[in-house]
Amino acid sequence: MEDFPSRQHIARLAAALSRIGKPVAAWLWGQHARFAVWLPVLLAAGIVAYFALPWEPGGMDAAAMGMVVAACVVARLLWGNVLSVRMGCGVVGGCAAGLLLAWGQAHRMPPFPDLPRRAVHLSGRVAGVDGQTLRDGTQVQRMALADVRFLDGINIGMTPLRRQIRLRLRPDDPAIPVAGDALSARVLLAPPAFPAIPGGYDAQRRAWFDGLAGQGRALDGVTCVHDRRLPGMQAWLDGLRQKLEQRIRAALPGPSGTIAATVLAGSDGAVDAGVRESFADAGLAHLLAVAGLHLAIVMGLVMAVLRMGLALSERAALFWPCRQIAALGALLTGAGYVLLTGAHLPARRSLIMAGLAVVALLAGRRPFSMRALAVAAAILMALAPEQVTELPLQMSMAAVMALIAGFDALRPVLSAWAHDVAWWRRMAGRAGRPLLASVLAGGACIPVGMAHFGTVQPWFVLANLLAVPLMSVWIMPWGLASLLLMPLGAEKLALVPMGWGIDVVAWLARLVAGLPVARIGVPAMGGAGLVLFFAGLCWLCLWAGRVRLLGVVPVVLALSSPWMGRMPVVLVSPDARMVGVVTGGRVLTGPGGHPDPFILREWQRVTGLPAGVLPEDGMLASVACQRGVCRVAGQGGDIVLLLGARLPDAALCLGAEVVVNLHGQAGCPGADRIGRFDVWREGAHALYPRAGGGVVVTRDRAARGARPWVMRPGGAGMPNLPMARAE
Repeated sequence: MEDFPSRQHIARLAAALSRIGKPVAAWLWGQHARFAVWLPVLLAAGIVAYFALPWEPGGMDAAAMGMVVAACVVARLLWGNVLSVRMGCGVVGGCAAGLLLAWGQAHRMPPFPDLPRRAVHLSGRVAGVDGQTLRDGTQVQRMALADVRFLDGINIGMTPLRRQIRLRLRPDDPAIPVAGDALSARVLLAPPAFPAIPGGYDAQRRAWFDGLAGQGRALDGVTCVHDRRLPGMQAWLDGLRQKLEQRIRAALPGPSGTIAATVLAGSDGAVDAGVRESFADAGLAHLLAVAGLHLAIVMGLVMAVLRMGLALSERAALFWPCRQIAALGALLTGAGYVLLTGAHLPARRSLIMAGLAVVALLAGRRPFSMRALAVAAAILMALAPEQVTELPLQMSMAAVMALIAGFDALRPVLSAWAHDVAWWRRMAGRAGRPLLASVLAGGACIPVGMAHFGTVQPWFVLANLLAVPLMSVWIMPWGLASLLLMPLGAEKLALVPMGWGIDVVAWLARLVAGLPVARIGVPAMGGAGLVLFFAGLCWLCLWAGRVRLLGVVPVVLALSSPWMGRMPVVLVSPDARMVGVVTGGRVLTGPGGHPDPFILREWQRVTGLPAGVLPEDGMLASVACQRGVCRVAGQGGDIVLLLGARLPDAALCLGAEVVVNLHGQAGCPGADRIGRFDVWREGAHALYPRAGGGVVVTRDRAARGARPWVMRPGGAGMPNLPMARAE
């Protein structure tokens, strides 16, 4: 009997692979100049792999990853002319380096402390102050406290916390703390929140990398003592930012002043919830945060002014070309703007790219390219690898990558139209650039918005096409003029016309948000779908030639993935105080008619459905409720929800497959049970339908695994014991 596979079969297979491999190898060698731009993609893949692990790698695993990176570097240097070695070492080494960066950043952070569960007196140093607008429109002050000590009971004599606490003052508190002040108060604290749904937004991971121990609110008025010593650079910047915000709001009261303070002083927490929602529905939310757009406008204005001034000076022109001097001046101004506003990641990424562009100008190279973006992305990932999983980096990278690749591909057409003999083509070529930029950047950000917000804004192109030019030619120029006039006390001369422009943008946001289907709720794209989208986008943007069009396939699959997954049937909050039933095209919550807004918002984001309330007595779609007990009909059995303090009896247990008990541990014989202690220990629960009938129960702790940022049940952290008394 002939062996299978025979030697002939193996030889034929090897010959076929050889015939396929030669053209593939030739194509890859033709693309070798683009290999370098894939480095940040591989770093991001390793970082994502680290965060997706259900267990925490140990020190030996990290050492092994370091050895893999070193081996790949050595092999690449020795056998770089071999394509398989070059690509294999690049892929493996890049992913291993990304995983190692994420592991090192996670283990560099101090552990979560165990916060008191009752009111406590504390003292600390004010590290930063900003405003916050509550849901009812009340304005309050919010600050970050460093070097916090608790002053009650066993906590007396404790070492200062190594993490900061975010504290909210009372609305009627007359105190005006500034950065560097010593503050004492009686507060009520809470640790970072557990995810509202397994696999949902992880506030504990965000707090872990942000250096936060938790948040709290002051129960009484606070006491501030100004530190008369010379403040550090950060404290000085925070104090300057706070003074700018106060002067801007004094000269321009109302919502316009709040938005002006946001773009000029980085005070984004004080924007009213209604204003923020209308901007988000219109696709203009990026205007309410200091991001790359604002930095680009500032640097562009400064560069234009400097070039005009230097062009009038023959001496400056002989000393150095005007373009380079203007670029350096714009870069310095942009750096000052980022420091002044305390800008977050998108603006910092833009500043890095601007610096690279200036270097390219000085060297006579093209200022903006995919290589510059790759270098900026690699630097940011090395400094803050955790940002790969956050919205700012994902959205900014998708937008800029699409802009560079799109304009590179369409440059011949745009250039031909801009220099055409027909005037209407020249006009169309110039007018089409902002429209094309809005379509490219906005289209690339749609899947990211689907993943993080569960929404799509179809009118974003129209809104940005009108609002962004107004921000560039009117609002930001007047804003920069107001900063120049502040030393003279005449900032109101510039802030008033700036407010006129802001009012127009706010009106536009309300107009677009009121259009039909301005905001479409969709099921949130999962992590796998988001990875698939970025894989396709990178394939589209980073390769050359027609083969890049293959990237459309994963992008389309990613966009359709939210409707391919399963929708949960029942959701249980991490504090066992709230359940949600997905039925009849809505998320019905109970008990009571006042659900937790954060948990409800997260459930709506994941499901893409509007909210409702469980009926007290009656039936609604597939759920029937009576006297604190709800029953959700299922194929393999019912899901019984005990919303009140009631023991299940034989009648309730009849036909029950799962029992959810919010007030105890009692269940039904032969049925799965989710009790209050189970939720305390395992976190949020979600019940999904099984294909063959029945349900599958997922738990938050099992989904996240044993990671450094996953807090113990109840939000317990590491005790911060007082120092031992000296002999």
